[in-house]
Amino acid sequence: MRRQALSALVLALLLGCSPGAPPPDGTARPTGAPGTATHRAGPPPDPGENAAGTTLTARLPIARYSYSDDEYLAITAAELILARDCARRYGVTYDPPQATAVLAPPFADRRYGISSAREAARWGYHLPPQPDPASDSALSAAEQLVLYGRRADGESPRDATHRGRRVPAHGCLGEGVEKLRKPYEFSAGADAASRIAARSFVRSRQDSRVRAALAEWAACMRKNGFSYASPMAPLKNPAFQRSGISRQEKETARTDIACKHRTRLLETWFEAEIRVQRTAIAGDTARLEQLRGLHLAKVREARRIVAGADRDREAGTDT
Repeated sequence: MRRQALSALVLALLLGCSPGAPPPDGTARPTGAPGTATHRAGPPPDPGENAAGTTLTARLPIARYSYSDDEYLAITAAELILARDCARRYGVTYDPPQATAVLAPPFADRRYGISSAREAARWGYHLPPQPDPASDSALSAAEQLVLYGRRADGESPRDATHRGRRVPAHGCLGEGVEKLRKPYEFSAGADAASRIAARSFVRSRQDSRVRAALAEWAACMRKNGFSYASPMAPLKNPAFQRSGISRQEKETARTDIACKHRTRLLETWFEAEIRVQRTAIAGDTARLEQLRGLHLAKVREARRIVAGADRDREAGTDT
């Protein structure tokens, strides 16, 4: 069997493998950073135009306790290798896809509303298009059962077996995720990081400097003919959620970005949230550092699995 797409169920398992600190705006997955965010003079970098791919969310202090994109790729690649090895136990040959084909690109950073002038000009308030997953229709019934733990009709039998062996509850793909997740789970630390990420957003918005910048932004928008109470409001405009991207949507988005720069809203809010997060992190450092240690250990193990598979392939023993 050649490279096949993963079902929505298994994608959910893969993407849910890491107890990071997701931002409160629905961004697809958290983006880690190898250290705390630091103050920078002038406007913050435009995420859509920064060659390094840095986003405001990734530069917040709590990002230290999540995974970077490279770490996610290593983890996913290792999970797919473990799934391949599991499938072999059932006599099924599974040629995993590249991890980059499994993980969709992260959504635009919208923690404080849109922040990229380039994306605003092109997509307005719409998210950039994500690649469509390929179909699983080429899989045989046995392959679907072994990989996903379900039959071709979508049903998941409680005690599925293949060649006399019991199939894992979520198939070999689910087993690959669980094998790499279980030894490094720390729900107390993950919950603490998630709470800080969510609460810091709310508390930073209550900062007097942020409130003033928000009022200035709203006034700037009104001056240009757009009436919105906050940068989150345009994202919820039904007219901007349709399939097409209108000229009005692009004009609104461009004005939104211009007003953010003019009022320094992004950097004011970002710096306020840094202060809130640093205080919260200082009050829970031991638990968060334990989480970080487990994250680093998991990434090391993932890279060890990937390196071993690479060596086997080069030696011709990966059969």
